[in-house]
Amino acid sequence: MGRCRNAAVRAVAMTALAMLVSAGASAQPQPVCSESVLRIVVPFPPGGPTDVAARVLAEKLRDRLGQNVIVESRAGAAGATGTAYVASMPGNGCTMLLAYDTHAVNPSLLQLPFDTATAFKPVILIGIIPNMIAAHPSQPWNSFPDMVAAAKKDPDNLAYATGGSGTVAHMSMKLVEQHFGIRLRQVPYRGGAPAAQDLLAGHVPMMVGSVTALGGFVKDGKARALVQTGATRHPLLPDTPTLSEVGMKDFQAAAWIGIFVPSASADPIVTRFNSELKTVLQDSWVRERLAAVGVQIVASTPEELGAHVKSEMTRWADVVTRYNIKAE
Repeated sequence: MGRCRNAAVRAVAMTALAMLVSAGASAQPQPVCSESVLRIVVPFPPGGPTDVAARVLAEKLRDRLGQNVIVESRAGAAGATGTAYVASMPGNGCTMLLAYDTHAVNPSLLQLPFDTATAFKPVILIGIIPNMIAAHPSQPWNSFPDMVAAAKKDPDNLAYATGGSGTVAHMSMKLVEQHFGIRLRQVPYRGGAPAAQDLLAGHVPMMVGSVTALGGFVKDGKARALVQTGATRHPLLPDTPTLSEVGMKDFQAAAWIGIFVPSASADPIVTRFNSELKTVLQDSWVRERLAAVGVQIVASTPEELGAHVKSEMTRWADVVTRYNIKAE
């Protein structure tokens, strides 16, 4: 009788153990990618906000997905080189594109080997990074209205630096010129870093660039913030007004960072990535690091990112046509 009871107890214990093992196995992260590595392709050089964002996300996705996640830089042609590479990849959940605002601008400026509207499926809008107009401290303007007044007295001579023709910074300034009735002279550089270097050296009186690129220099007193282009004041620049506040009602123009996958990717892959990334973006460590490079987190649905890209493509295509803007 005792032996029977002991056998029954052992049977119950073994069943409970099996259930625990099964539950533990099912709780393990299930990789989306069938290969050993999931790649986040960044179509810009290392060191910028896109690279920083990709590495922060990769760090947390490794744990969420239970597999290795690496960041791969494929820079060139204002982001078009890396974007074309991802467009050619299979939709097996092993390749993501971390895109910047050029994703919506390039179709109007470049001959691309893919159709931006159909080559990708949107996953999530990570966040936005407003631009700002900053002046060298030697300039006599203490505010944006001061600069506008100076520009009206000296049309076509007041210069501003940008990271290149056809950037959102450049096209935003065309709209600013139109609205305030001024004519400025753009000095395009091959990227925001060399433009900022010439601003700090006093070779150009002002620059239009991202809060990421210029916010630190403003904080250190090496540049003077005149205005920012976001819908609301950025946390890094609480004392700097928006263009909407200084008379350009409801205007906003911001860089943005979003995740895409090749169009052949199945919808469950998109849904899984969106869910995992939303969870990652709630992490305080992630939020702190993205905030440090000026990113204001959005964490959208795939549909919201798709609508945003469509709207941006239409908006900037109109500006490119209206002002005959060419990529350089």
